[in-house]
Amino acid sequence: MKKRLLFSLTLLFSSLLGTSAHEANAAERTLAGTQVVVNNNSLEAADILNRNNQVFLSLTSLSSLGDLTFAWNNTAKQVTVKGKDTSLQLTIGNKAARKNGAAVTLSTAPFIHKGKTMVPLRFVAEALDGSVVWNSNLQTAFVSKPSAQLLADANSSSLSTARNAAINLPRASQLTENFEPVVETASLQYYFPAKAKDQFIEVNNNVVRYYQLTKNTAYLKWQAVIGGTAAAQDKLYFINRSFVKENGTLPSFKDTTFASFRWMPHITSTGYGLIHKGNWNEVVLQDAEVPPTKLKDNYIIVDIPEEG
Repeated sequence: MKKRLLFSLTLLFSSLLGTSAHEANAAERTLAGTQVVVNNNSLEAADILNRNNQVFLSLTSLSSLGDLTFAWNNTAKQVTVKGKDTSLQLTIGNKAARKNGAAVTLSTAPFIHKGKTMVPLRFVAEALDGSVVWNSNLQTAFVSKPSAQLLADANSSSLSTARNAAINLPRASQLTENFEPVVETASLQYYFPAKAKDQFIEVNNNVVRYYQLTKNTAYLKWQAVIGGTAAAQDKLYFINRSFVKENGTLPSFKDTTFASFRWMPHITSTGYGLIHKGNWNEVVLQDAEVPPTKLKDNYIIVDIPEEG
């Protein structure tokens, strides 16, 4: 059933350089706060190790990079990782490795730590066609490898399909801080500049974030904590609250028309409409139910007929 929702933004407050393995034991440490995020999924601390400022992780924790299989040769102390287009062969204590049969040299040899095969993060991620962004301020490595389907959707001529891919692409940040909402909420608001698919704003409770897409990754470029005091915002006119704290750089959107979406999981529906500075607080959002097949992939952005 179609519903009509009055648009209101009363917010729901509700360097990875390596050393040899035999030298590493003396400098081994687990850094408090060191994290690895693979395709937006944070790995367990037990799967991450820092040795002499190089990040290692357990081999099997990279399974979220794709449909990988792992084989262990106990006699040769050798592990084989196979993906769709890539095969890696790594030997414990040996910098010599193979990628698709060709010899390659690691900066640091794999080793066993507490029963787990630990490998250099950057080498393995990039060998499997992923990309790595290291944020020294956050002590976090962001590993990205979108699926083939997600990449195809990101380049789709369908605006809603491309936008859905955009909000689901792996995310990375090179900002100096990470703002978290006071309460995570499944009810999110997204804003894309009219007809755009390569940048978006996400509002989650009291945190607003701005992302730009580059090389199949959504980079966090700016974020702010929204306070409770009423205030007009020059850059983001549709937020009528003060910013308590900001980090990063936000382009000026003061005269921009936005495609606005409000995801309402309790009724599996997305409210949508076009807004601009002169009408944002009076726009009546149309309501579109999201089919279960779309929900499975978190494809909650819908078409706006008026956008063309």
